[in-house]
Amino acid sequence: MNELQCATPAQARIQARIDAIADLVPGCDAQLLLLHAMLKLVTAELNERMRSILREYEFHPVSFIALVMLINSNGAPLNPSDLSKITGESRANTTRICDDLVANGYLERRSNPEDRRRVDLLLAPAGIDAVRRLLPAIDAYVLTPLKSLSVPERGRFEGTLKQLLILSDPAAA
Repeated sequence: MNELQCATPAQARIQARIDAIADLVPGCDAQLLLLHAMLKLVTAELNERMRSILREYEFHPVSFIALVMLINSNGAPLNPSDLSKITGESRANTTRICDDLVANGYLERRSNPEDRRRVDLLLAPAGIDAVRRLLPAIDAYVLTPLKSLSVPERGRFEGTLKQLLILSDPAAA
């Protein structure tokens, strides 16, 4: 294991358990297990920070991310399958999210003019307003831990995450 001090009591408990697993199961890569556990902890903390802001507006983080991804499509529609891939959510959950966003006036569904079997998703004006209203608070609070990284550290972290995404993509295998 890494000789650095554990960052948090939760990490210390996890590391102790992983060390015990490594002693019990020869050949187990304890560091990889620890990295996985720490990624889960960081993700959980960032998601909880986001939930704390979005709760007031009755948004779920996944719904908000869907809106942000639609804004990033530069006004071009996305279909639910594309949105599912971009957000990492299942198609069934993406459909439920879209149903909620449509019901609340943040999203519009339209028939695709080229393929009537396809449905296009477009941001409604209320969806654009919601993102504009909420993004500054998310930037100020949710992204604070990431802002503490230096620009070179951010670049290395981004590169590592991109590499992990490529390596974990079943389509790339």
